[in-house]
Order: sequence, then C-alpha cells, then structure tokens
Amino acid sequence: MASDPTDNSPSPWHQAWYPVAYLRDLDPRRPTPFTLLDQDLVLWFEAGSARWRAFADVCPHRLVPLSEGRLNGAGELECPYHGWTFNGEGRCTAIPQAQAGSRISPRSHCRSYATATAQGLLFVFSGDPAVAEQRPLPLVPVLQQQG
Repeated sequence: MASDPTDNSPSPWHQAWYPVAYLRDLDPRRPTPFTLLDQDLVLWFEAGSARWRAFADVCPHRLVPLSEGRLNGAGELECPYHGWTFNGEGRCTAIPQAQAGSRISPRSHCRSYATATAQGLLFVFSGDPAVAEQRPLPLVPVLQQQG
C-alpha cells in the first residue's frame, strides 16, 4: 500500500517519547545540546520548578544556539548573544535592549518540548506537547519493580 503524498499529518516518529539522557550525566547548572530526530535541542534544568526542560536550540532573535548560553540567577535560560531570557515554558521574560515596560512579542518565544523523568532518564516528546499527555512513557517494567 503506497503512502499518500498529500498526507500532512505528523509521522509517528515525531509524536513519541524518547529517552535522551541519564539524569546523572546532566549538569543542572548549564545548558546541554542534544540532537533528536535531526532537531537540535537544548536541555536545561529550571531551578524554579525543579524540572528539566527542552527547547529548540535556537534563539528566536538571531538564531544563536541557546546551548551556548547560561542559566541566570533566576534559573532561566539566557541567550549568549544579546542576553534574551526564557522561562521554562519558552516565553521570553527579558530583553535587555528593550525599553522598560515595553511589551514582549509572542514571536520572541522559544519552541518548547514536553519532558518527563523516570527510571533515572530524561525523556523528551518529539511532537506537540499537548499530545504528550496522551502518550505513555516507554518504560521498562522490570525497572519499576522494587528490589
């Protein structure tokens, strides 16, 4: 059976959970680059929510890799180029060059990916974060057992 070339629905590969790192190998003090399905991501620990986050590894301002940035004192991800700052949902929270009180455009937000931790691993959902809630993590049952 041939596939329909006009079918624009996402591939099953792009709507799944993937284990991307052992938690013990990640440094919560700095961003980490990772490539998933040919997409460059940045993995980082948001201290305020105590959660691992995954974004597209590109600042929406000048397309600089966010993995080359840093985590600021508030625990947010900061771009190394102009210092744009992003919270765990991907919203831009600060633009140092902007006038005080100016509205930050939604176009300045980062693409974020759903994340979860289990069995000592960080999982990233490759597609729409809203779909992630409907898909179970690919856990190994024997690792869930105590003892």
